[in-house]
Amino acid sequence: MRILVVGAGAVGGLFGGLMAAHDRDVTFLVRDARAAVLRRRGLELVGTAGGPQDEVRAVPVGVLTADELPGADPFDVVLLAVKAYGLDGAIPDIAPAVDAGAAVLPVLNGMRHIDVLADRFGADRVIGGFAFVSAYLDDRGRVATGPVAAALTYGELDGSPSDRIRRFHAAAGGCGFRATLSSAIRDELWAKWVFLASFAGLNVLTGGSVGQARAPGGPETARALLAEAAAVAQAAGHRPPADKLAADLAVLTAPDSDNRASLDKDRRAGRPVEAEAIIGDLVDWGVAAGVPVPLLQATRAALAVHAAGAG
Repeated sequence: MRILVVGAGAVGGLFGGLMAAHDRDVTFLVRDARAAVLRRRGLELVGTAGGPQDEVRAVPVGVLTADELPGADPFDVVLLAVKAYGLDGAIPDIAPAVDAGAAVLPVLNGMRHIDVLADRFGADRVIGGFAFVSAYLDDRGRVATGPVAAALTYGELDGSPSDRIRRFHAAAGGCGFRATLSSAIRDELWAKWVFLASFAGLNVLTGGSVGQARAPGGPETARALLAEAAAVAQAAGHRPPADKLAADLAVLTAPDSDNRASLDKDRRAGRPVEAEAIIGDLVDWGVAAGVPVPLLQATRAALAVHAAGAG
């Protein structure tokens, strides 16, 4: 199976780099500057070999730029690992590969990207997927891992055990991250969205980490955010099960936790924020379904105020 990984940042770099390190047929589609670095130094993985956290592996990888893609051999799957705000710009870049027959497996937050990609390429070309990582790019452009074990979950949107998804699963397995083939990927995408929106909302509305939000009113806010997000998911036909929501609440009310959602980390660092993909789109779903979402609406407003001030 030939896999084209779009983006050699923390997510794409980690999964694509680990697959390439295990001799899978992986090529990266990147911008010119990143292509020059990868061709010169390889894709550098820090702390992913099961040894010391500062151990570095330089993995030789195939590299293409958007101008070079139309002349390349066909790919089977495009692993799309960009931020939600980069989706519209990535579509023209991947079009030659998908139009030539590849399926696209996006690992973006929220749900809007599924419809956007299906509208452009056809629903039969889109595979559902999401990732959990704590990797990041260090100041040398290397992919460094954090404390959370990397996991990639994927599946056909209709739940079918297609040949392409079985082949991708075989390629992803045994590469140093947890690879899970799901027969209910839409439900799992919604479950992740419910958690991410509640997590981000808690950080934004309280201004604190999970542990700091244990102040009076904080646990109630976490519970109310989860209830709002779950009600929207239920209206869409994808309410997470009770045990998943209970586990989410335990994470969001854990004492002494310094965890913050990636959205909040980006906001505090002055980086672009996936505000609409994680919060705004969920609010719009709720409003359209007649589901009250006052805390999520307040989170959206707070993020808009922050963005206006940052600009």
